[in-house]
Amino acid sequence: MLREEMRPHTKHERLTLRRRGPFLSVLLSLCLSLVLTACASTQPVIKIGLVAPFEGRFRAIGYEAIYAARLAIREINARGGVNGYRIELVALDDRGEAERAIDAARQLIIDPQVVVVIGHYRPTTTAAALNEYCAGSLPAVALETTGIHDTCQGGALFIGRAEADRWLDDRLTFVGNVPDPNSLSSAAEFVTRYNALPIDGTRAGPIALQTYDVMYLIFDAFQRVEKIDRVSITVALANSQFAGSGNKYAFDQSGNLIEGRTYVYEYNADGRPQLITP
Repeated sequence: MLREEMRPHTKHERLTLRRRGPFLSVLLSLCLSLVLTACASTQPVIKIGLVAPFEGRFRAIGYEAIYAARLAIREINARGGVNGYRIELVALDDRGEAERAIDAARQLIIDPQVVVVIGHYRPTTTAAALNEYCAGSLPAVALETTGIHDTCQGGALFIGRAEADRWLDDRLTFVGNVPDPNSLSSAAEFVTRYNALPIDGTRAGPIALQTYDVMYLIFDAFQRVEKIDRVSITVALANSQFAGSGNKYAFDQSGNLIEGRTYVYEYNADGRPQLITP
């Protein structure tokens, strides 16, 4: 029996083994791929909400924003995520309408994996949704807002805050705290990476850079807490000392940006931003 097991392979057997070799290699590679995929799929997930107008007259705002958010998430997940978590984006459309903004806020609040939200890129929708976020204890980075919202008690940070007359009803206007990245040398790499994404002609502008900065502001907060949840992220965001591509981010006790010039842009028919205030 021992001699039978140790005998040399016949020519036919050697040919059979050669034929099986590539098949076995492919099979092993497939098994390894499935194992790696299974490992990746078990990585816990945390979600960031993004609410903006993706349809209607202000849809250009939403599309410039979402490509920046996707770019940031792609980059952070390529590095392994944050604190063992993979980041997902939940993007909802409010069409620039207050009632839809409230509905979107309520959807995000009931999802326990959503730990922070960015929105809503119009002062009326941001104001309407803030009451929901504050009541639901979901921290928010409010982009474009007017007035003071004391009910949040530190649960919201304000970027692009200005007087109501800064927004022109008949024009596509954006109020933020970053310059146009196309004229900012430190943002040149961001512009290149961003412009490689859209297939609809959208190009990097101040909305994109502001969104990208806020995404990394949030990632920074994730990295500074032991447990990623809404309570800890609220505290971490309030204590931020973060240098983004377009601005530095630190906030006072009311959630207002301490340093930062306010820029007002008007987008023309070609979707290009024009600075309309010094």
